[in-house]
Amino acid sequence: MIVETPSKVILFGEHAVVYGYRAIAMAIDLTSTVEIKRLDNKIVLNLNDLNKSLRLNLDEIKDIEPKNFGDFKYCLCAIKNTLNYLDIEPKIGFEINISSKIPVSCGLGSSASITIGVIKAVSRFYDRELKDDEIAKLGYTVEREVQGKASVTDTSTITYKGILEIKNNKPKKIKGKFEEFLKNCKFLVVYVEDRKKKTAELVNEVAKIEYKDEIFKEIDKIIDKALKVDSKEEFGKLMTKNHELLKRLNISTPKIDRVVDIGSKFGFGAKLTGAGGGGCVIILVDENREKELLKELNKENVKIFRCKMVS
Repeated sequence: MIVETPSKVILFGEHAVVYGYRAIAMAIDLTSTVEIKRLDNKIVLNLNDLNKSLRLNLDEIKDIEPKNFGDFKYCLCAIKNTLNYLDIEPKIGFEINISSKIPVSCGLGSSASITIGVIKAVSRFYDRELKDDEIAKLGYTVEREVQGKASVTDTSTITYKGILEIKNNKPKKIKGKFEEFLKNCKFLVVYVEDRKKKTAELVNEVAKIEYKDEIFKEIDKIIDKALKVDSKEEFGKLMTKNHELLKRLNISTPKIDRVVDIGSKFGFGAKLTGAGGGGCVIILVDENREKELLKELNKENVKIFRCKMVS
């Protein structure tokens, strides 16, 4: 059995969402894959991209402390929490193979994608398929347990797919004209550079900025406009405008700014996506100038991923 799960980008509102303002998140078709198959008497986890494996006895999984297992912590916590939620004592073993196309630690929800994939795979393996609300809730508890703190943004967007509005740590699916508009948009996710700081550090630094609320209110006005837009050109300008406001929060970098400038000049618009301090830029592609865009981006020594919304 194979489960494929998307990743996510923030279109508008990162950092503002921490203070009760809105963020708009979108599921994209950069995916992770979880394969599960029967294996008598053992649980085996294979992280194919890292060439790492872990073997456990069946009676170990319910009492395990996932945080002690490094790269395996998210999938172990997802297995443990799913079995506990379903009240299953595993009598049959299984092997899980995990692979991912998603760059890690750059705001695209790579850990959440794997977490949701493992929850779906384990519940289906035991013929106890869960509803989306249950999957999203379980995914959130896994991230909170592993990280200490968590937002519903990644796990909810990856579970429900499409476009979500996040406010006060509550997700709301956005459908209708806005979703249809974004289905027809082509994006590039550009992995610009490794992040220099963790999300928690960046959040703490933004907290010290006295004029942050003024910026968050401006971002909220941008979201109001974006939700009514039916022009790619106008939508791209709003993305770039959001980036200019994020720069005032000191979370961008010179290289990210250069990539955003390229995306704004040769595409419809661009912005960093995620907490900042490095990581990724999302660009709304102008298909008439895509070759020029790619040519300029390739001069910056970045990794480029073509993507679309997953609904």
